[in-house]
Amino acid sequence: MAEITNLAWTKHDLASLKESLSAVLLEEWGGPRSPLALKYIDETIIPDLVHCFFSNADLLTNPTFAEIVQWKLKNQFANPAAVVADLAKDLLVPAQGIIKRPQVMDPKEPWRRIFRLWIGGESLPSIAERTGYPLDYLDLLILRLKKLKGFTANTRASLLECQQNAELREFGFEQLSFFYQFQTAVEGEPLYRERLKLEQVILDLGMPMQVPDLVALLEIIHTHEGQLDEDSLISAMGEASGIWGYGIGGNGGDQRGNLFSFAVIEGLISLHYIQKNKAGKLTLSEKSAQTIAGFLLPKLGEQLKKAILIHDLELAKGILLSQNEAVLVRLIDWSLGELSQEQAFAVLNGIYQKVSRRVDIYLIKVFAGLPLAFNLLMKCLADNDSLIRAGACEALGRIGNKAAVFSLIQLLRDPVVGVREMAAKALGEMEAVSAVKELSRVADDYGESINVREQARESIQTIERHSGEGFPHEK
Repeated sequence: MAEITNLAWTKHDLASLKESLSAVLLEEWGGPRSPLALKYIDETIIPDLVHCFFSNADLLTNPTFAEIVQWKLKNQFANPAAVVADLAKDLLVPAQGIIKRPQVMDPKEPWRRIFRLWIGGESLPSIAERTGYPLDYLDLLILRLKKLKGFTANTRASLLECQQNAELREFGFEQLSFFYQFQTAVEGEPLYRERLKLEQVILDLGMPMQVPDLVALLEIIHTHEGQLDEDSLISAMGEASGIWGYGIGGNGGDQRGNLFSFAVIEGLISLHYIQKNKAGKLTLSEKSAQTIAGFLLPKLGEQLKKAILIHDLELAKGILLSQNEAVLVRLIDWSLGELSQEQAFAVLNGIYQKVSRRVDIYLIKVFAGLPLAFNLLMKCLADNDSLIRAGACEALGRIGNKAAVFSLIQLLRDPVVGVREMAAKALGEMEAVSAVKELSRVADDYGESINVREQARESIQTIERHSGEGFPHEK
């Protein structure tokens, strides 16, 4: 169980709550007296409830949180269903008196917190650990969301139509409306997922910040990737004070602001949202770069368009090469959607083999949608990297230019299984009749990988269907 580490809670608070909960369970409700039962209450139930109550300090009067506590008592601690409502109420009363926090009464708030963590990639056991909520309760919520998603997938049903469905109506209106609004936002609101992730980071930091504040901070680090230490970052934050919220980005004379900024930076490092390179300079982590990439794309895309408009490919290439890899991948995708094929290939071809193997492999996949990349992909078939060769096979198969057939047939004898499999697949996609003999050899070769043999058979069948011919080969 996670330890209570919030400095706002004193040892006296913890001890008082434990004593009060024990009194409710053992005295007011006349709990069991056997040594084994007392040990279970003392070592399991009470610590679990204390963790749950302190982790949800502002929800102690929230009706949904009360239902979650009832669920814990019934399903997690095996209390009779007939008593859990009153027992939960009696347990929450002392907690409300000891943990004095402003309360959030919105019944949807506990669900928001759950799904904010879930969108951020937290596993259900991790969410259960952080919130104190029962794992089976969390699992039920996810299943219900999936049911709603399945119902609305093809119909674009309104909330009213969802409510008329008997199975969905069992969720209750509050929960159903929450799921509906959540799913609608995830599918239709730009950067909704990213905003939720950044909101969770801010909550984990425990700092009075807004999402735009955090985006601006991370953008500064991205712009000066690997160039700033904590002091120079704070200075840059101060220069950008016009876009920062209260207390963010102190200037040289504002000691309080500087301390706040240091706390934010150290918090982000501890959350692995920013990191230090070997020189002690700050860089974005993979996670943070992926999260803020969408916020940066409009500005970066505009810069790229201007460079292309003035036919300055070197400037365009420089814009791409100056990005963090995670941001670069998003910018590559943007290029495919916003630029013409000629413009996209001219720019992306210029950064191939200029960044990293990971980016090169991604570019090969991207080039599958650009017939202009045919000659480059043909050269990639001879690359020393088997992933590049395999990716080039796959891309050429999608492009469909049969000038690649002879080279792909040769790669059916490549030393790497994955390359042979992709070559066989590409030949099928090209409907290459001239490759059937070699594909049949592969399909009949008992010494070959089963995946390659199966792919060869599938490709032969594809060629037969489209050519109208039958070819002798082992079934």
